[in-house]
Amino acid sequence: MRSRALILVSLIVLAAVILVVGVAVAGAGQSSSLPTITPSELLARMAQAKDVGAVSGDVAWRNDLFGDIGAATEMAQLPAQSPLTSSGSGRVWMSDAGVKVESQGGGGDQVVVVDKAERTAWIYDSAQNTAKKIVMTGAAPAETTSPAPVATFLTPATIALCLQRLAPIATVDVAGQTTVAGRSAYELRMTPVAKDTALGYVQAAIDGTTMVPLQLEVYAKGAAQPVLRFGFTSVSYDAIDPATFAFTPPAGVTVTTKSIDGDALRAEAEKAKQAHQGNAAPTDAQKAEAQKQVRSALLTREQVQKLVPYTLAWARDDTARPFRWGYVFSDGGPLTASGTPLMKELVAVMGASLAPLSAQSGTETGLMAGGPASVLLYGNGFGAIALAQTRTTPDLEKQLQQLRKTSQILGTTTIGGEKALELGTPLGGVIVWQQDDATLVAGGMVSMSDLQAFASSVR
Repeated sequence: MRSRALILVSLIVLAAVILVVGVAVAGAGQSSSLPTITPSELLARMAQAKDVGAVSGDVAWRNDLFGDIGAATEMAQLPAQSPLTSSGSGRVWMSDAGVKVESQGGGGDQVVVVDKAERTAWIYDSAQNTAKKIVMTGAAPAETTSPAPVATFLTPATIALCLQRLAPIATVDVAGQTTVAGRSAYELRMTPVAKDTALGYVQAAIDGTTMVPLQLEVYAKGAAQPVLRFGFTSVSYDAIDPATFAFTPPAGVTVTTKSIDGDALRAEAEKAKQAHQGNAAPTDAQKAEAQKQVRSALLTREQVQKLVPYTLAWARDDTARPFRWGYVFSDGGPLTASGTPLMKELVAVMGASLAPLSAQSGTETGLMAGGPASVLLYGNGFGAIALAQTRTTPDLEKQLQQLRKTSQILGTTTIGGEKALELGTPLGGVIVWQQDDATLVAGGMVSMSDLQAFASSVR
């Protein structure tokens, strides 16, 4: 493989694409006899490890966030393969020639295949009996060696410094050793510092030889078993036949095709590159001014109220989590206290190098149809609660009506005498309700009792 980062990124993308976090992995939990290592040494070895060339194997997942909701009458509204309702298993192949993911779950089978040689990608869903083909047109990208100079700077000493800076929010340690899919592995654990969070810790099993992540687990506070788990049940680093990444949809499947113009993408990338060429590196004064502008987007409640078209609600009686700061967002991105998009302020400070980003952020998207939206942040780290607000528009009201139809899944509570929707999990949740002309959402990785108490104090 040209870059080991491709393997690591592919593993992350795999977990995101199929949203899987698995069942008990075969062989996991047994002890191993790897050399003792510190967290910073392990992270440095992961960054500097040689490419493994290819990864393939069987995977399994389970999601216990929502318990057994398979009997809910509104389940038909969720995708057949939704990881909210079904556990499953599958197999993955990743190499320079492509990526292939096969997943089997309660709602049907899915296949995602990327063939680098053919410059195609397929997404097949057996439950829907559909297949989508994505074709990259135009000239093939030039073969270039992926630079990895950053890895040389990720030494145990520099990583230890980063972990020290992370310490006010979370600690990272090597919790022990285990065996996953027959491979001896280190258990790298991240534990929140906050005492008022519902998150216990996040743990990854790292292959002690190849440094490839083999398993990911997320624990609620005080739980003996993970709420989320994804991992290999078998793994191989042997070469993969390029023919593995060829895909032919089954007979009778409805196929749709979409083309992506590679030449146009290349032209845009070249245009952006030329826009940045010749720009002098920012001076210390520019950097200081840019940091000042970024801080200017951290607002007081009074500043937030002046920028939004609704009466701002806030937590008046809840003292468990102090107010930190607020944000206001428009179609142009976050706003400063003066109401100017932050990106425009940064362009004025940094010059042309940020102009393309400014142009993109200023594009009207219709996402803020009710005007600017706000977010108030309370508490710190993983124990924080965010309170988002926006003016209720007819379109937003329609969306809320649809959500109310899923009350068996989401659940309901009462906030300020009004019915509210809530989605609670062992790792936290959200509450959605309306006050006057605004729609409010409170969410955080905290217990639902804490979240309900917080929301009840908002007015």
